[in-house]
Order: sequence, then structure tokens, then C-alpha cells
Amino acid sequence: GGTKKMQFILPAEYDSMDKIPKPTKSNVKITEVPPATGAVHSFSGSCNDEKARDKVKKLITQLKEDGVELDEEEVMEKFSLWQYHPPFTIPMMRRNEVWIDLQETQVDYLLNKYKN
Repeated sequence: GGTKKMQFILPAEYDSMDKIPKPTKSNVKITEVPPATGAVHSFSGSCNDEKARDKVKKLITQLKEDGVELDEEEVMEKFSLWQYHPPFTIPMMRRNEVWIDLQETQVDYLLNKYKN
């Protein structure tokens, strides 16, 4: 175990850092997340660390089959798990995603490979 963090996406009305309410707790930090491009695998149900890691491994396998070169160890250290519903949501109604950052060259490769 590494440290876990929780992130929230704010509504569009908070389109600049000065419009965001200041945290009342010292351990809450507001940071601007830069745009990124990546690959996502969406799935439903309950999710724990083991299930998330399994989904990432399957995404890595698919990307490698598609010809994308990846450092599997680095991806497994840096992936993100996004969960969109509170814990009391019925598992089959929960939406989850695992995210892998891709470099511009990897994205260009996939776009060219699957161009219509």
C-alpha cells in the first residue's frame, strides 16, 4: 500500500481557481489537473483494489494486442480508478473506470491504425 486520494470534478461554474471555495480542513488540497489523454476500461459492480488491478491488466493486454508499447510495471503503479457512485448504490448500478495515461505517440498510433 500506497496512499489513497479522493478527487472530485467540480461543476462548470467553477471555471477558474479563484471561484472554488477554500477548504476548511488543512488536509484538503485544491489542485488544477492538466488535460490528459489515456485509455479507459469501464465496468459496473463493486470494486476493490484487486478487481481494479485485474481490469488494468486486461486493458494493458488489449492495448498490447493493438500494438501499443507499454511499461506494464509503470502502468500498474500509475493507473487511476474512477468510481462514480456512493458505496450504498446497488452494485450492478455502479459505474467504474480504470484509466491509463497514454503518450501522444501512442494515441497517434491508435488513431492511425483504426482510422476509417
